[in-house]
Amino acid sequence: MKVISLNTHSWIEEKPLEKLVQIGDFILKEGAEVIALQEVNQRISADVINPDGFYCSYEGAEVEIKADNFAKLLVDYLKEKGQNFYWGWTCSHIGYDIYDEGSAILSKYPFEAESLLVSPTEDRADYHTRRILLAHLNEEKLTVGSCHYSWYSENPEEGFIYEWSKLLVNTEKIGHQILLLGDFNAPAHIEGAGYSLVSQTYTDVYHLAKEKKGQFTVESNIDGWADNKERLRIDFGFVLNPVEVATYQVIFNGVDGPIVSDHFGILLDMKF
Repeated sequence: MKVISLNTHSWIEEKPLEKLVQIGDFILKEGAEVIALQEVNQRISADVINPDGFYCSYEGAEVEIKADNFAKLLVDYLKEKGQNFYWGWTCSHIGYDIYDEGSAILSKYPFEAESLLVSPTEDRADYHTRRILLAHLNEEKLTVGSCHYSWYSENPEEGFIYEWSKLLVNTEKIGHQILLLGDFNAPAHIEGAGYSLVSQTYTDVYHLAKEKKGQFTVESNIDGWADNKERLRIDFGFVLNPVEVATYQVIFNGVDGPIVSDHFGILLDMKF
């Protein structure tokens, strides 16, 4: 199974529609089957729409889908090119005062969507509010999560520690493989923080890959890392149970795919 994860930084980027097309063309070229996207935005003021039958809704959705939802437009583009994807989206909080910001999953396989509130707050006006979208691909006995975590704090009642513990509690009932993808805001090289915490129960697919093409997904200072001056690996794929991983490849870095965001993406070729 070919899997992509990307923090899209959607609508914040220059020429966002051009970059949407570039993302879609890359998905088609690589034959990706599951795509996890973060910072998937829609304007709060945009018109509400009724998505088609490929949209995987969930009970108690906190925000309706708008006409300019970045994931919806990407799915529309892929459909124009002859490829149908099931998709889902959940909203975490308001971004830049004008967007509903959340995470999405696109899949060649139908799935049951679930939105997990993992933060102490559920106030969408508070950027600390975080929801993780789960896609239960029941026929494949696989659950995929599109994750965008807060930064690490030593206080267990907030930030990464709290959010990670909530995910663990809420996924205990799942009786099959789990693949978590996304922007964890947890640099792999920092000991004793978020990455170490995740690694206690999940395995980083980077270390399972037989072939590695690149490593880092952030090159310098970006939103949320304004003082950063080093390359970071903060976008990950983690599996609950180790699997065979043929390749881990950094994409959308100007070498393998055009730069479309302030994050690079990752492409994983895995066997479940």
